[in-house]
Amino acid sequence: MLEIEELRKRFGGVTALDSARMRVAAGRVHALLGENGAGKSTLLKCLSGVDRPDGGTMRIGGYAYAPADPHAAEDAGLRFVHQELNLVPSFTAYENAFVGRRYPRRLGLVGWREMRARFAEVRDRHGMELDIDVPVGRLSTAKCQIVGILRALMDEARVLVLDEPTASLSEGEAKTLRKIVRGLADHGCAVIFVSHRLDEVFAVADDYTVLRNGRTVGEGSLSDETRDQIIALMAGEEFKHERAALTRTGAPLLKLSGFTPAYFRPPLDLTVNAGEIVGLYGVIGSGRSSLLASIWGANSLARGEIRIKERALPAAGIAERIAAGVAYVPEDRRNRGLVMHHSVLDNAVLPRLSLYRAASKLPVPSWRAARRGIRRLLADGNVKYGKLSDRVSTLSGGNQQKVMIGRWFTDEAWLFLLDEPTRGVDVRSKAEIHSMCLRLAEDGGAVLFVTSDIEELLMLAGRVLVMAHGRITLDAPNHAVTRQSILDATFHAPDRDPIRKTG
Repeated sequence: MLEIEELRKRFGGVTALDSARMRVAAGRVHALLGENGAGKSTLLKCLSGVDRPDGGTMRIGGYAYAPADPHAAEDAGLRFVHQELNLVPSFTAYENAFVGRRYPRRLGLVGWREMRARFAEVRDRHGMELDIDVPVGRLSTAKCQIVGILRALMDEARVLVLDEPTASLSEGEAKTLRKIVRGLADHGCAVIFVSHRLDEVFAVADDYTVLRNGRTVGEGSLSDETRDQIIALMAGEEFKHERAALTRTGAPLLKLSGFTPAYFRPPLDLTVNAGEIVGLYGVIGSGRSSLLASIWGANSLARGEIRIKERALPAAGIAERIAAGVAYVPEDRRNRGLVMHHSVLDNAVLPRLSLYRAASKLPVPSWRAARRGIRRLLADGNVKYGKLSDRVSTLSGGNQQKVMIGRWFTDEAWLFLLDEPTRGVDVRSKAEIHSMCLRLAEDGGAVLFVTSDIEELLMLAGRVLVMAHGRITLDAPNHAVTRQSILDATFHAPDRDPIRKTG
């Protein structure tokens, strides 16, 4: 269905694609793999008509394919669901589905009822749970992802491209999506599946192509490969990351007593000690992200006692958290974590501008000192960038994530609150982010992180927490839990006693 040969693309002096190739068959799910910066996004942009390649050929169904713009790509039967969704926050789900496409009319007026009915039919056909009458700005990241997927499925697709479609979905939603993907392939659609979750790739995909430094370094059937072989192709070497055993813990850094993010949530108690890495797992809506945001002081509805290093803090107040040594990294880096049209330097100094003052009592920054300090922080985090003046949007997703985390690595930050810290990053960047967390804990700090990936939970967390219905239903050390016990606690009934373990 799709053939790409010798595709080349340069941006100034940077080679993004260097003779890349890929063949995708109808009725098959084809995984496009590679580290962040390997060329995957550029290849998809050439395929979608956003960028024009400098050389090479593309063919769809045996015919030459060179889209002048995204509309030409859609006319050829290609549909794209991008990792970073571009939805209109004030529009409902079904209104967003008709942006850029013909909508029904009656006597020259918009046929709102027909639009809603058509979108609802697509939702019900694919078994997705979604309130289509709510503005998407009020939906969770996972629900917005579902809106983007259903929007792509409104019309029949010859080639469907899914870029990190399950990065923010719960286990149940991701399983439902995988069934949809398999069903589309069984009906003859060619599916290109981009994901950094290799277990998911092996579960859903038939074939693969691996890019590294803009070149195709491996392709074939996934049934002939192992996970380690794919990682070796992506990284260029045998690259493995193992969690260090953390046994030394110190005094409490965070202590919650009768703390609740909202009136309708039950109060909870939680202590995180120095030297700990605590993983928080749960399905979308369990209360895990709102708990992290409330600890950060961003929730005016939060109630209860919170102490950082035994110092009592108000239930809400971000400035007090920063002063107390708390760092926070949100799940949505594009809209809530970074200012995408500003420079790498601006984003890196944003939460800690006071550290780079020209004089201690004057609110005037010393940009020379800032550049010197930020270069050191970015080097410690192994962030790959061109110039500090480049827009942060020019960095790969993994490097953007490392900027968000690494900018907090100063002597003044001790407690790190990380919401989905490795969402949408490759295996190497994930390992590097894990190493940053381990280093922080070894230096006497603490990490409380939210994840939707059980594999990451078991790999990184020395202590495992599970939330369901706003309550902590499991609290146990890593060695005392299994995948089954985690899932049991995840779907714990709200009227039952929590499943708590201590050793």
